[in-house]
Amino acid sequence: MNRILSVELKAITRAVLFSLALGLVSAIVIYFSSLSEELLPALGKSILILSVFLAACQVSKHYGSKGLIRGLSMGMVFFIIMLIATLLFNPSLIVFKTFVYTLLLCLLAGGLGGILGIGLNGN
Repeated sequence: MNRILSVELKAITRAVLFSLALGLVSAIVIYFSSLSEELLPALGKSILILSVFLAACQVSKHYGSKGLIRGLSMGMVFFIIMLIATLLFNPSLIVFKTFVYTLLLCLLAGGLGGILGIGLNGN
């Protein structure tokens, strides 16, 4: 059980750190360049999708089976972490439409990452 937990925890920790790093880099690039700040929502969604996708891919590649279920669970865990952080820092940002949209993005990216991870397993 300890080994199973560590794979998921490693993947979700890497995903959160990866998304924070990419968010910081994109904010710095936009701040110091002539790029418009209107790119930030699209960059944020892209970072979210990429982070969840990579975490789900990593977990399902490690196990080699049930990629869709493992990917969906990684997407759900990432979404819950984001929801808790939003509730802690700025609860007024939670709107039902964006809540559902972000949940669907996390589940879709997780499911696709989990399916790809099975293909990358090589067994």
